[in-house]
Amino acid sequence: SGSRPLPSVELAYQNKLPNCPGKSCIGLLVTYPPNGSTPPHRHAGASVTAIVLEGTVLCKMNDEPTRVYEQGETWFEAPGCHHKVSDNYSLTDSTKLLATFVVDTEVVERGGIAALVEYDEEYKDILH
Repeated sequence: SGSRPLPSVELAYQNKLPNCPGKSCIGLLVTYPPNGSTPPHRHAGASVTAIVLEGTVLCKMNDEPTRVYEQGETWFEAPGCHHKVSDNYSLTDSTKLLATFVVDTEVVERGGIAALVEYDEEYKDILH
């Protein structure tokens, strides 16, 4: 996975939730180049919902079956979910998704947006 291109990540929105003190809702626009891949990771205790905006994404979470998500399809990652496979399923086209995080506000105040993706130990040397 280390030789495959990483996706670009752009902040789409960031809001503190007044009805859930101490929590924020953050949207990240993730664009995978052709054959792009994110190494195995978790999301800092966040609940995450993702929707595929363009293309197809190959995903494996925890010990669930690996599956392909197409444009318009969504998935949910509970806090602590181990996202083992997160790849652009195409070798020729880019893929784009919007990931919405509900997370402790202090996580992003302390570590910024980069703190939302915690790579597995063997991939810690990869830059965000």
